[in-house]
Amino acid sequence: MGDSITEGFGLGNDSAIFYPTALNEYLGPAYSVLNKGVTSSCVIDHEIDGEVMGLPYVRQPRYTEAIAAQGDIYVIMLGTNDASDGYNPDTKKKEPLFNMIKQKEFFIPSYQTIINDVRKAVPKAKIFLVTPIPIMKCLWPKHQERYLAKLLPMIRHLARENKTYFIDLHKEFLLLPIEQLENLYQPDGLHPNVVGAQVIASIIAGFIKAKH
Repeated sequence: MGDSITEGFGLGNDSAIFYPTALNEYLGPAYSVLNKGVTSSCVIDHEIDGEVMGLPYVRQPRYTEAIAAQGDIYVIMLGTNDASDGYNPDTKKKEPLFNMIKQKEFFIPSYQTIINDVRKAVPKAKIFLVTPIPIMKCLWPKHQERYLAKLLPMIRHLARENKTYFIDLHKEFLLLPIEQLENLYQPDGLHPNVVGAQVIASIIAGFIKAKH
């Protein structure tokens, strides 16, 4: 479950190089990984004057499909699109319906809804909450690492309070030398390239194997 990083944005039409497929390869034939990522989706599910902010993941068909799949394991990596102030370079203004970080108080309750829905559908499922990868110098200035820094402790808090597994992918990426880190991204500075997707899959697979 996730956003464009999970869905495979910018990697073309070959799903074999997307991180969920690579994850399946690392885990082996005993597993069947489903990709339920939705590009541009966010955690926050909030309305302003009756208009929905951003693209809440819980309102997308793939979210419903993910819950209905009755998986043994749920890997949730969301938050990148919540680390946005909605700045539009053309108008040089922040668009209120996409200024997600301004409404960050809704991040925890919205994320809690996702956890609750998974647990209601599959009480025995193992849930892994994963922090997003760092935001580099992004092509789209609305996405900023300093905003993501405000959300990371919230994800850790949710994992602790809900007694889920926690994977600090953000920290794992930052442990790499800067030259190596930069080489894991597409030119937009937000999405992983093919090598980056492999690294994400490798790290997550390691945590899953240790706990399952």
